[in-house]
Amino acid sequence: MPPRFQTARFHTESGPDSLFTRVRYILSEPVQLKAHGTHVSERLEQRGATFETLTRFDPGSWELVSAEVRTDTGKWVKSTWRVRADERFWWVVVGLGNALVTVIDVDPQRRGTGKAIVTGGLLYARVDAVNQELMRGT
Repeated sequence: MPPRFQTARFHTESGPDSLFTRVRYILSEPVQLKAHGTHVSERLEQRGATFETLTRFDPGSWELVSAEVRTDTGKWVKSTWRVRADERFWWVVVGLGNALVTVIDVDPQRRGTGKAIVTGGLLYARVDAVNQELMRGT
């Protein structure tokens, strides 16, 4: 089944800053992530992840890595955070409604700045403008 909408990924190192300000605003408080669905349960089990640790989201000690937005609206839909747990480094993908999307066991040096990251252009400018406007309304 194809996704309901297309997304684009942005990285904290290349911005836009307004997007990451918005993500940090939305996810500003510690919260228990909701881990529903077969995909999430399977990934946690397959990767030997500690459910209790990786669902206890804490923006004060987790590092924001990237954010994905809808290409049609420029609005945030999920973000990836780096956390060290059980002597391993994890990327934890958090979606709307504090939903745990997936977890990925990663090399501590991995930065996530590959070719899929949007670093400029019309979409970049639109996402910046949309998120600046959203932050003005908060």
